[in-house]
Amino acid sequence: MYFFTSDTHFGCDEILLRENRPFKNMEDFKDSVFQFWNSQAKATDTIYHLGDFVNYNKTNKLGWQKALEEVKQINAKVILIIGNNEQRIIEEFFDKNFEKFRQYCKGIGFFDVKQDDYIEFNNEKFYLNHFPRNHKENYINLFGHTHRTTGLWKPYGLNVGCDLNHFYLFSENEIERLLSLKTRYWDDDIDNLCLS
Repeated sequence: MYFFTSDTHFGCDEILLRENRPFKNMEDFKDSVFQFWNSQAKATDTIYHLGDFVNYNKTNKLGWQKALEEVKQINAKVILIIGNNEQRIIEEFFDKNFEKFRQYCKGIGFFDVKQDDYIEFNNEKFYLNHFPRNHKENYINLFGHTHRTTGLWKPYGLNVGCDLNHFYLFSENEIERLLSLKTRYWDDDIDNLCLS
């Protein structure tokens, strides 16, 4: 089974304050999240993390290596779709070479690392990417990047950011349930579309 999440920003307490996450510190956050995930996903399952697994920005440039290595605590196979934080790491530490970063991550425990991906389940085609602006026509787009600020739903897909599912993974079944709500209610609700 596939599972989805994004924007954990492991490695820096700053994100807990910025996103109003109800954890004492990063250690508490990480331990809780991995407990949630390991209760959901088995070793044979795949977790797609749609970017910003770690926090790396102008105010926090420490700890990204240790934070990436935390993947070893996750039971399922983890495929990382790179986000803007990973892109900065690639530019500064891997000579702007995506493949070098990919091999590094595979060596420390990630199943794979991709820039984006296409998958199918439940008779639906999905495009997986960190940035909602990069959505593709004729696909249901699963994305992250915006955390809570733009909400769960867009006409072209769903935001799978960890803040939007109480830090649990979105399962295939949950995605299917949300898509039925999207089709049945959200896509035609003039208030959701902010058209008036």
